[in-house]
Amino acid sequence: MTYEGSALPEGTLALALEGAHFGVGTADADLVVSRRHGPLSLWLPAEGESLCSSPFLLHMEGALLALRRGEGDDIVLPSMRGPELSAVRVTISISWSAERRSFVIVTTLDHGGDQIERLLASGRREKQLLQQQAEAVAARLHIANTLYRDIVECAGDLVVRFHADGRVAFANRFAARFLGLAQDALLGRPIDVLFPSADPRNVWRLDGYAERPASFEMAARNALGEAVWLWWDVRYSGPEGGGEFQAVGRDVTHVRRLAAEQEKAREEARAAALASQRLRIAQDLHDTLVRSIVSLILEMGLIAKTTADPSARGALADLQAQARAGLDEAREAITQLRARREDGDPAAIVEGFSARMQNIRPLESSFRSEIDFFSLPVETAETLNRILREALRNVELHANAGGVEVELSQQAGGLRLVVADDGAGFDSSRLPGGHFGLAGMKERAQSLGGRLEIISAPGEGTRVVFEAPIGEAGPGGVPFQAD
Repeated sequence: MTYEGSALPEGTLALALEGAHFGVGTADADLVVSRRHGPLSLWLPAEGESLCSSPFLLHMEGALLALRRGEGDDIVLPSMRGPELSAVRVTISISWSAERRSFVIVTTLDHGGDQIERLLASGRREKQLLQQQAEAVAARLHIANTLYRDIVECAGDLVVRFHADGRVAFANRFAARFLGLAQDALLGRPIDVLFPSADPRNVWRLDGYAERPASFEMAARNALGEAVWLWWDVRYSGPEGGGEFQAVGRDVTHVRRLAAEQEKAREEARAAALASQRLRIAQDLHDTLVRSIVSLILEMGLIAKTTADPSARGALADLQAQARAGLDEAREAITQLRARREDGDPAAIVEGFSARMQNIRPLESSFRSEIDFFSLPVETAETLNRILREALRNVELHANAGGVEVELSQQAGGLRLVVADDGAGFDSSRLPGGHFGLAGMKERAQSLGGRLEIISAPGEGTRVVFEAPIGEAGPGGVPFQAD
């Protein structure tokens, strides 16, 4: 193989040059190539051409002239590769020899560069593999998240996910419709603000859900301002779920109303059973005790007519008087049994309502009366109790109230019952469909010749006013009695 320029040096240096272990070239002070030795110097332009015509040294005239003036260190170009080098990676070093007034260009094999390149290529392959794995995981998470959202968006329950600080991270469409807000408007808002609890026993215990799931019932209001009952189930999703909490709320208002109706039916059944039992006892007393006393009175009358002893007649007359008094008492007791009902009195009804509400949510209640309830006619007392029970049942199921006041007063020739709460209220000019209890109360009031008025407005509570005349005593002239 021959090279341009003078003959190659002899000996070891020539062998090294010939073996492409390194290459040497020179250029004069005007940046014109004067010599190039060894295959590794073939990247240099031909002798007599400008040094900076090489692609490796384009636009480096200024740096080379500065090197000639002694204004900088040697120029080193590491890890260079070009077609003239047969894809071999080399390091190019350029220095200025002031003694020879020439540039010396030394080209050496860059084994470290190849190693670095292999390491970089391996790193790129590993990074690419990790990126592919991450993309695969992200795709699976996206699919899982899409399926999750499809499921919860189609659910008929409220589904809300929130962070440890209680701020909402996700809410399904059902929850947004329930609150009357857009889904995006719920994000970042505290869950205990969106769904506040009036009962301190059933509040959002954000510090406890990570330890164990929780279920509780809560009174709430929907977008229409209606009082509803929600049953919440709250669980921690764990680190794999992003450390979020999920709350699923189900509207159980219908269930509560059904339970209240069942309790109402049981109360009426118990009252009817007791009335039937008392009627049977009254009939038995009439058929046995009363008849026996009547027979005794008749027998004593016959004996008095047949005896001639004045003292005996006087004793028999006294006995007849005592027997007649006992007969009157027996008849009074029978009449009482026929008239008495197990309805209790308004004070007991309000007390029972308050005790029942303590197991549901805190509620302040009061009762005032200026009427002797037990002197009322039976029908009036029964109607009063039933209207009071129905009004309090509506407070329990619909009002979501914090307090209720019951007042029973007397007015000219009649009575007046007022049940007032501070709950949600409603448009009393348009009674909601399916509220047969309100219509039933009005019908009961009219049956006594009285009236029932319902005064309410959304957000202003409700007042139920029942007025009725106080007629004569009930059947048989017996006033209402209770245990």
